[in-house]
Amino acid sequence: MIVRFVRLAAWIVLAGVVVAAGSPALADDSCPYARNGACDEERYGGPGVCTNGTDDSDCRAHAAGNNSCQWAYDGECDHPNIGTGACQNGTDQSDCRALAAGSNDSCYWANDGECDEPGIGTGVCIDGTDVTDCRPVAYLRHRTNACVSAFDGRCDEPGSGSGRCAARTDTADCLGRSRPPGMQDHFFGHDDRIRPPADEPPWRAIGLLEGDGGSCTAALVAPRVALTAAHCVLDDVGRPVADPGRLFAGYEGGRHIAAAAVVGALANPLYDPQAPADGPGGLDWAFLELDRPLGDIVGTFSVFAWTERDLADADAGDWHRLFQAGYSWDSPDYLTGNIGCLVSGIRADDSLLHQCDTTQGDSGSPIFIEGPNGYEIVAIDSEFLPTDKGAPLNLAVDSRAFLEPLRRFIAKIEGTD
Repeated sequence: MIVRFVRLAAWIVLAGVVVAAGSPALADDSCPYARNGACDEERYGGPGVCTNGTDDSDCRAHAAGNNSCQWAYDGECDHPNIGTGACQNGTDQSDCRALAAGSNDSCYWANDGECDEPGIGTGVCIDGTDVTDCRPVAYLRHRTNACVSAFDGRCDEPGSGSGRCAARTDTADCLGRSRPPGMQDHFFGHDDRIRPPADEPPWRAIGLLEGDGGSCTAALVAPRVALTAAHCVLDDVGRPVADPGRLFAGYEGGRHIAAAAVVGALANPLYDPQAPADGPGGLDWAFLELDRPLGDIVGTFSVFAWTERDLADADAGDWHRLFQAGYSWDSPDYLTGNIGCLVSGIRADDSLLHQCDTTQGDSGSPIFIEGPNGYEIVAIDSEFLPTDKGAPLNLAVDSRAFLEPLRRFIAKIEGTD
């Protein structure tokens, strides 16, 4: 699932950073956007409107210190104790500077009523630089549900629980399922996710997709065909990624039932990842061609054909209860899912709004029902849209958008055309 915002994200130089006396001056400010108060170089997480090395004065704060961790300059502090722990202490200094100093409101978007820090907000500010807006959700910073026993109703973190889990990896069980208003993630005030058995049907026909497009989710719809989101196989400007990756079916805890390489991908040619948030919502779909028939091993989903009656009933909230499952960012090694969530609106652009608890990593995940033809995919998760009311809208592309092209693609790949 991607997050769409109307405003442009720019990294803001932290206020109050003192450059040590005698440090060599950074003199190249040849970029037209130099000295505007924002670091605009891509290597430091900026928007890339300046060539690396041409916005030195604005980027001085980011260049200072040890930033040797591979996750440096992503806006999220990865030091142990105060951050995610993905980096060794002292190797992600630019991202951790504000948190280490006690946090501040130095971000350009601070004090606008919306939390803009990574993970707990929109992500357009560096960790610890939007402290006032993020205060209601700060207790969720750098927390996950990555523990093997997450979502089982028992707290297993050290200190408050059994200690079976590492610190901050059993959030739902240790802090409860309620989430504060304005939490810019997947929750409708409550985290209702479960851990489905990834080795049992129909869940085993859902796979973890890992490639140059990042981590997403895909579902088998034919022996050698999987369904996912277009933004999982395209780059930020809409070009096909060099390597669409591999699909791991029935993935759980580092193991999987079967895997296949993606040898071809067809993304909706009308999909534009840079389109405004209020643009058409039914375009984010893609089909994957696999190098082996995974569907013969783990099973496949049918794809639902909507009728006018189905659309009217779903729009009125009087329709099937939904199933959904994917590989969420906060539980990347284990399938997380929803049972009994609802459609909350049908849109004319072949998309729908839903109340399943989905987040980044769930992009492309199937939203399905148990229908007359078994388990049938009615939509695939796409993105969530911010609203003036705080709670985001969860958007999915429904099968009106892709059913016919998918049938043609399957016929071609499976040799039945």
